[in-house]
Amino acid sequence: MASANMQFDAAVGGTVQLPTRVDQLQFAESRTEEVFQMLLTMNSGSNQRKLMHQSLPCHMRRRAMSYNVRRLPRRFRQVHTAQFNKSGVSEKKKRPSRRYRRKPTNLLREYERRKRAFVWLETHVWHAKRFHMTSRWGYKLPLAPCSKGYRSSYRASSKHCLVHDLSYEGCVEVSGEETQLKEGFRRLCSERVGLTLAAKAFTAGDRAGYVWLYRDGAYPYGCLGRVRFVWRASGSTNLQENRRSVWIFAHPTYYRQVVEQLVKVFQLKNALRDTNDTIEDITRNPADIRCPRYRSEKTGVEVVELKDTLNRFHLAGPLSHATIVKTFNLYKPPATQPSSTEAHRTWYHDFLDSKPKYSKMLAQQANYWQELKGLTSPGELSPGEVIALLVQDPRLNRPLKRSKALPQVPALYDFSQSHLQDPAVQPRAIRSFSPLWDESIRNRVSGEMKSTHELSVMRSVETLVAGELCRSEMALQPLPVLLLQNSGSQDAAYKRLGYGAGWELIVPAGYGLAVWHSLVMWGARPVGQLQLDMLELETGIDRTGVPDTVLGQEEASRRHAEALSKYFHRPSNKRVNYTKLAIASPFLCPWTQLVQEWNKASDGPLPFFVLRDQEALAKLRLALERKFNVHSIGLPPAALIPVLLTLKTRGNPGDNALICLPLRTDFRTNRQNRLATVHGPVYVEPAHPDPHGKERTVLRAQHLKTLKRLRNRRVRQKRRLQRANPGVLVRIPPANNRALVEQQLKRMADLWLPATPATVRQQCSRECFGYVTQAGFSLSEGGVNGIGYVTARGLEKLFKICTKGTVKVLVRGTRTRGYRFATIRLAG
Repeated sequence: MASANMQFDAAVGGTVQLPTRVDQLQFAESRTEEVFQMLLTMNSGSNQRKLMHQSLPCHMRRRAMSYNVRRLPRRFRQVHTAQFNKSGVSEKKKRPSRRYRRKPTNLLREYERRKRAFVWLETHVWHAKRFHMTSRWGYKLPLAPCSKGYRSSYRASSKHCLVHDLSYEGCVEVSGEETQLKEGFRRLCSERVGLTLAAKAFTAGDRAGYVWLYRDGAYPYGCLGRVRFVWRASGSTNLQENRRSVWIFAHPTYYRQVVEQLVKVFQLKNALRDTNDTIEDITRNPADIRCPRYRSEKTGVEVVELKDTLNRFHLAGPLSHATIVKTFNLYKPPATQPSSTEAHRTWYHDFLDSKPKYSKMLAQQANYWQELKGLTSPGELSPGEVIALLVQDPRLNRPLKRSKALPQVPALYDFSQSHLQDPAVQPRAIRSFSPLWDESIRNRVSGEMKSTHELSVMRSVETLVAGELCRSEMALQPLPVLLLQNSGSQDAAYKRLGYGAGWELIVPAGYGLAVWHSLVMWGARPVGQLQLDMLELETGIDRTGVPDTVLGQEEASRRHAEALSKYFHRPSNKRVNYTKLAIASPFLCPWTQLVQEWNKASDGPLPFFVLRDQEALAKLRLALERKFNVHSIGLPPAALIPVLLTLKTRGNPGDNALICLPLRTDFRTNRQNRLATVHGPVYVEPAHPDPHGKERTVLRAQHLKTLKRLRNRRVRQKRRLQRANPGVLVRIPPANNRALVEQQLKRMADLWLPATPATVRQQCSRECFGYVTQAGFSLSEGGVNGIGYVTARGLEKLFKICTKGTVKVLVRGTRTRGYRFATIRLAG
């Protein structure tokens, strides 16, 4: 018999007796150390070369396990999460369900979060569902509809109705004595440009106008931009009769500068806090102040910023008047006025109680609007006419499905009788009188507005007959609106009269979306910024590309940065070589250098301005008609002349195209091409050599070699550290090549497109004396039109070349070598 303590060995042999039972406690204690070591090995990633989801058997592996821990078996999820946390990759959380995200409270909370970066218009949510949105000027604005909208937008502007939300343009209210206001406004604009803010045609308040604003005393330099303005009707204020108010609507790019100039001219101080003497500090306000105020204790002039407190819609097209008529029903006051304790008492009753004469003025406005209902186009009215209306809530007059508003032409004249029935003429001051000018009334209108949900609840409770108004709906507060007429085209030689005529609708805050819904349901076509550019080209009025304005310079810089980024994101073999095409600046018009070279100025940059002197432009129009000598006008040498171009043959040069002087041979070639019915260019620019081509190739090879050398150095460093620390995952800091790469990109960009070209005037075979800021196919004219600017010295030289006949120029696009003839005429 073998000993009980003897161990079994196959080589020794013998008889072995195994125990009949196993002590569980003793067995577990003897295996504790082994289990601990196994768990420690599984939890540590130092010796494990694979992640947990990569260590599973092949039949259990799934690609989704790498980012969804729930795909793993439960016993491995903790190890998987620990491994990803150590690697710096956070676990992706499941996105909440759409049902949760679309709850009203969560939706509003998400909207408030997204509003922090950019300001939203009241119609933003409506546009965001149907338009491509863009971020511009601190706002989220509609860029273009998701559906095809170019031709339909043109048809709307020419035959139907087009609408655009202009509420992003800020409003400034200036109030004070009329003589002091006129004196200050004369410092910000010039009578040589046209009618100013102080013109007698506008101060009565029955007409609205446009004016070019300049910095104080800087005319003709320092142009801020073109603003829309309207005076409050005279004699309609509750204050003294000589105290007047005017609204100025400015683009957000120069809105702040307009406010600063008004504060400077009228010597105002911030009325809400103590400030220093600097203009920047006076106009700096906390974010919680919605309407900052600036006041002068000496003169009594006050400036109030009404930015984002008014809704302004632009309607264009012959049916815009019919759309307004269908959208708004005139407010009819109830037969009996409610008492002060009644629930249905609104601001309207308090407004009439303050001055009973207002009731008669509002009735005269309603009668005048009834006479205008049958107009087939707003262009039939006098330019800039202002009409104030008191209308019902537009939600009460909205059709169930989208309908086209058409004018109902009444029988104004009875030709069977011997005399004609002339309509009664209302005083102009009464037509434009509106409670909308009163700030307290605007606040009450916005605060007492019933929400759409409240209206639906009232209808469900009180409506007995479907389609009829219930008692609460009939007692809703009236809505004061202001209509400003746009006259459209006034030059029949270029565009048919009245094209682009329409209305500008001003609505108090809160009612923007309700009015917008009604306008769209009555057939108005909503458009974005791209469609406004189309209208700009069709009407020939430059809105965003004027070179000497703040808006024009900012838009040019933005487009230049976008085009440059897109250009250098392409591989080098897919880029257009503008050096071979002899294009010095393909994405930006270098106006300063162009004016400087044409005036042969060597003592620094020569400032330029756009010529807006009406007397000089009138003489220049006569010179283009061969009725005046252009040299006797005395054009300023630093002036840019705005022109409209019409191409005579095929081709679309596009934006930033060159305007060049023709040669005698070009006229001869053009005559031969017309006789032979050849539609090609009159001259083709020969391909120029690229002196920097070889340098770019060598520089690129050296840069790649340097990057490869630096990468190999980092690889060797990592391997060396890995050998010194076996079993430990070695990490080295990332490559610090940012400065090297940026320097290389800058050098390559200068070789492709120099920031400051050597010459602009002599960049190609034909002398360049201007640029086309916008060009495209005009659907109204059936040809390619463009808006551009030329130098005064270059235009005088053009008259020496074109001694008879129509004045023509050569136009060449930035992506072609062909020159084509185009006729020019003055813009504006």
